[in-house]
Amino acid sequence: MVTFITALSILLAVVIITLVMLQQGKGSDMGAAFGGGSSNSVFGATGPAGFLGKLTYILVAVWMILVLSLAFILKSQNTEEIFDIAPEELSIEEVEEDEIPTS
Repeated sequence: MVTFITALSILLAVVIITLVMLQQGKGSDMGAAFGGGSSNSVFGATGPAGFLGKLTYILVAVWMILVLSLAFILKSQNTEEIFDIAPEELSIEEVEEDEIPTS
């Protein structure tokens, strides 16, 4: 299950990056006015901006839910303690002066 969610998260991240790169920036409106854009496009009269923007928001929401669920699953699976010895039980060994190397 963890492997599937991880692979799906990576795939969604690549798709989100691709969708963001396909979208037009705010400064490209003037270039579209001189023949760069077409109102008879596949995505409708507004062009790909509305469709790709909504699709990006939906995929980012799905990706965020997947990543948070993956973090929750991994946290619940890893219940072992990191340290076997409590900090109070650790002791500092004293070293005599003749054992300390000097340069």
